Amino acid sequence: MLATRPVAIGRVLHPHGLGGEILVEPFLNDLTCFDRLCEVAVLLTNGHLQSYQVMHMRRMGERLLLQLEGCVSQEMARSLAGCDLCVGRDELPPPPDGEFYWFDLEGLTVYTEDGACLGRVEEFFPTGSNEVLVVRQGMQEMLLPFIKDVILAVDAAQGILQVRAIPGLL
Repeated sequence: MLATRPVAIGRVLHPHGLGGEILVEPFLNDLTCFDRLCEVAVLLTNGHLQSYQVMHMRRMGERLLLQLEGCVSQEMARSLAGCDLCVGRDELPPPPDGEFYWFDLEGLTVYTEDGACLGRVEEFFPTGSNEVLVVRQGMQEMLLPFIKDVILAVDAAQGILQVRAIPGLL
């Protein structure tokens, strides 16, 4: 089982072939972290994590094919479709300076440079041109582009993200 907080690193798309291989859409840009995977946990639709040993992994373009121990048929692989693959946070390499894993931003409290609290980061999603943070406070929700003109500082250790309220943003 995972030693640290589980984080999703990919999503099972569908079975590949008849022997239980699964096609995975990775969430990480650096696919080399998948090369050393020995164990993953699958976040099942009922919310439980099921651990699997990785028997082998190979790349298929920008996607991955994994064979998990005990997943030996197309039907078993199909039951994992749509589920997230997770690893312990400590299994991922630190991101390069000035970059962040999206899951490390979740839960940070967002403040403007004037000190006004805007809420907490709840989600993060790509748009094609840039990523967007979903910040909520109570019933209020706002979308903040994750761009250098808006994001001033990220202090994960303190749990704070500081933003510049450019005109029209708030």
